[in-house]
Amino acid sequence: MADKKINKANADEKVSGYVMRHRMPLIILTAVVVAGIVFYSVFTVITSKSNEKGIARIDTIEYELTKDSSGLQETELETRRAGAMTKITPYLKKGGIVGVRANMLAADIAYERKNYADAKTYWAAAALKEKKAYTAPLAYYNEAVCCEEANDLPNAVLLYGKAADTDEFLLAAHARFSQGRVYESQGDYKKAADAYNKVNDKSPDDSWAHLAKTRLISLKADGKIE
Repeated sequence: MADKKINKANADEKVSGYVMRHRMPLIILTAVVVAGIVFYSVFTVITSKSNEKGIARIDTIEYELTKDSSGLQETELETRRAGAMTKITPYLKKGGIVGVRANMLAADIAYERKNYADAKTYWAAAALKEKKAYTAPLAYYNEAVCCEEANDLPNAVLLYGKAADTDEFLLAAHARFSQGRVYESQGDYKKAADAYNKVNDKSPDDSWAHLAKTRLISLKADGKIE
């Protein structure tokens, strides 16, 4: 027992000696860790509040843009659009959900103006800011619509496909059917058939799958696919 006590005392003394010799680095390390935790907590709170304020501001801009707008003349609507774009511009370069929402609203405004190139740019920015968010496939889909409106069909099929590849996207079947439809309009009937078959395989009960089957029957009847 005496040997054990001596060994324990020696071990305690070594630990105590190590701590004493390295007390300053240990104190600094502890301070850094604590400061990091505090900074992260404060940063998280500030970021959360900043996001809340940004989203609230964008919601207000959108509300002012759309409130009682159904009976307005085009000139009045354009005045509202111009005002909304001025107010939303500072938020377009922000990251996270605030930047996403700002670019989505800007895309809607550009699309209403039939400025499909700008709308496409805003949708692309919205997708890029939050690639893993639920808004990304929606942005890809709407970007594809803008490409189609601008007759940029090669990019339209790519973006429809990108949107359709997201399983959680509620419009995935629609996006895949649209991809097939654009392929068909380009005369690429094999790729069109592949897209239609993907709709049927993945969402057989969806209304877009029924339309896809109709297109496949028509393509076969016309001898465009086997």
